[in-house]
Amino acid sequence: MRQAQAILVKAMVAVSFVLVMPEQPMALERLFVFVQQADSPGNDYSRIDNSTFEKCQLSCERDIECNAFTYNQFRGECFLKKAPAQWTTIRPGAITGIRLSPIQLSPEDE
Repeated sequence: MRQAQAILVKAMVAVSFVLVMPEQPMALERLFVFVQQADSPGNDYSRIDNSTFEKCQLSCERDIECNAFTYNQFRGECFLKKAPAQWTTIRPGAITGIRLSPIQLSPEDE
């Protein structure tokens, strides 16, 4: 079952990447791949209420601990994550952004 989920997630990431990327992407859009209608459970370290998708993405971009985020557009909640989960769950209204080049923290930074 997990293997089927992993294949589904990879397919969703590939499709989302193609659908989200504009012809001339802006700097932040090149840093993330997006999975629409998906939540990456776990690894949360910060929650931002009353957020927009753009603010959520920018918060993750500017935070060296952040390697993924999930934005819930129905609630305006942003969840910054130290790492994306190995699988995602389907969640209407959620968008998960995964950093294309994860930041590797040294033991001294943690």
